[in-house]
Amino acid sequence: MNLRTLAVAVAGLLAFTQAKKLAYDSVIPFPETKATTTEYAIALKFKPQLYIASGCYPYPAIDSAGNTNAGLSVLSLKKCGGSLDGPQVYGRSVLYKDAWAIMYAWYFPRDRVVTGGQRHAWEHVIVWVEKSGSGKTKLVSVSASSRANKYLSATPPDPDTVDGNSPKLVYDHKGLLKHYLNATTESGDFQPLVMWDDMTDAACVALDTYDWGKSTVPLNEENFLDNIGNAYPWEE
Repeated sequence: MNLRTLAVAVAGLLAFTQAKKLAYDSVIPFPETKATTTEYAIALKFKPQLYIASGCYPYPAIDSAGNTNAGLSVLSLKKCGGSLDGPQVYGRSVLYKDAWAIMYAWYFPRDRVVTGGQRHAWEHVIVWVEKSGSGKTKLVSVSASSRANKYLSATPPDPDTVDGNSPKLVYDHKGLLKHYLNATTESGDFQPLVMWDDMTDAACVALDTYDWGKSTVPLNEENFLDNIGNAYPWEE
């Protein structure tokens, strides 16, 4: 670790130690900005739509100061149909083997089903993009997070589950199981996208170190590359 990287890490950690847990509907999202890099432009191009069939809507998990979402108890009667300050989708991308992998992750303050549930839930999808020699990009596969490092992959995705360049996903549960993502023909909503590299140091430290209970942050330093590898949809 060089001195600059160490300084950034220390600054982020100091900011995080002063951060607070905020009410589930009080976290301010990062704004979506115009693309200034090729990676961000590609992530915006293939940003998914999310249709909520049941359960909570997505909320911001952290703010720029590293304050974190306190979530909702499964016993709480409070509704979670969306924050007045707006939702958020978090992104991170990497060139993995022969494809460009873009992870999009959503935070939900509660995952409640008939038999119980949990405070805090993270779900994510990995969109696989092929780059041609001319620089053109093409959607070639979609891997939606299911359970226990398992993915529901479509290679290529059904055209009815894609709107232009945007994969269409549903957040739902089956029987007594917890909520998960899957492809759908239903149109959904877009959330403001913020990429990992565009977040503040304090926010990244919060995603790396905060205890999210039974759920884990799919795009943080500990989990990101492992999840990309587990989701890789082609036989090696």
